[in-house]
Amino acid sequence: AILQRRVRKAVVSTQSTGVVLVVGCQAHSWMSCPPSLDTRPNRGGNTVGPCEREGKTKIVTEVNAGDRLKVGWTSNNHAGGWVRLALVPDGQHKVYEHFEKNVLKIVCYGHDERKGRTAYGDCVHPCNARKGCEFMSNKYDGNRYDTTIKIPYNLKDGVYVLQYMSAMSGHKTFYYSCARLKISGGKPSLPCKRTGKAPVAYGCMAGMAIPLSKYEKNTKMGNFCFAPNGLGDQDADMRKVPVNPECDPRITCQLSVNSKACMKEDSMSKITNAWDPKQTCSGAVRPGPEPTCSDGIKNNGEQMVDCGGPECDACYEEPTEPEDMRIYSDLVYNEKVLLERGMMEVRSKITIRKEASNWTFTIFLDKPVKWTHFWNCKLISHNEYNTIWTFGPMPWTKHVKPGQKISLGFNGKFENDGERPQTVTKSFVEAT
Repeated sequence: AILQRRVRKAVVSTQSTGVVLVVGCQAHSWMSCPPSLDTRPNRGGNTVGPCEREGKTKIVTEVNAGDRLKVGWTSNNHAGGWVRLALVPDGQHKVYEHFEKNVLKIVCYGHDERKGRTAYGDCVHPCNARKGCEFMSNKYDGNRYDTTIKIPYNLKDGVYVLQYMSAMSGHKTFYYSCARLKISGGKPSLPCKRTGKAPVAYGCMAGMAIPLSKYEKNTKMGNFCFAPNGLGDQDADMRKVPVNPECDPRITCQLSVNSKACMKEDSMSKITNAWDPKQTCSGAVRPGPEPTCSDGIKNNGEQMVDCGGPECDACYEEPTEPEDMRIYSDLVYNEKVLLERGMMEVRSKITIRKEASNWTFTIFLDKPVKWTHFWNCKLISHNEYNTIWTFGPMPWTKHVKPGQKISLGFNGKFENDGERPQTVTKSFVEAT
């Protein structure tokens, strides 16, 4: 009830498509795992930074060097963008530049990857965020509003401040949140000088206003040791259970624009204290099963179910354009994506170099698009994924001669999951 004054409910859904559009929700998000400096469930986001104002109760999360720590944040009905995580000693946390020079990593903010659940940079909280007693154990599963970090081995015993910084969805300013950590068991004598910027997670849905470059501006990775004897990779042991797996970053359904739908999400009703959101874990917490290219699930960074991405075989063979079959001297190709409407337009003008009595024009896309209208050509074929489309000539464009110009146009639709389709390549060749 407290939050109903802060969040204006405006949800439009269509049962036929499952698409959910969320508008008018308040723009804010903050770290909820580990507990932030302000754990009020009805708080707003902080755009001043570098940390929010601390609440009456000072909360410190105790960890040891080498531990993994679950870090999560409330979706607050938003999708897309990144989160920059940085770590500095307590007392240095009031200066932006200290965080900029001690970045741990940049991860995905998150979005609801279920079909039809994300649109216009929004989704319905909790947006399929990962619940308590589960944790991110695969580097390609980074769109569920959480991650884990490795507590460096080379820090002097003491209190540190972990900073969250994000500009989610279409927001044009960063939001800041911090948590205090008491770190023990480190070895400050370890030499771990690093240069360059911190690593960025794979497969994030871009925010609609602030690009990744703004998160990385003036930053460098901190001089952290992630191995007991040296530099190491902070995510090499990502399958290790974090010290706080029970923490549930989703907090409460009072943050949702559709509280009834929210309460139906996995175990949301079991969060009994929004000031300290947790789940009761039954039995030992274990990492999720290792994803494979045959598990029937779109995971592991796959482009489609069980294919594409960095680990699995390509979903389709990319078309080629042999030089001896090329019959044009110039090919102008302009594409326009209307993300909010799920529409794509392509306009192409081709200057003929070599006479031909027949030709084909093939478009190769990085995600499915269904071309519904096209002119000066006819459809010949498309693959099962709607990512490779081949067109041929109409009677009046079939026989082409040197110097002739042909204009082709295509209008299509795609599922608006927050990611823009792009043309990877195209070919215009003589048909054999």
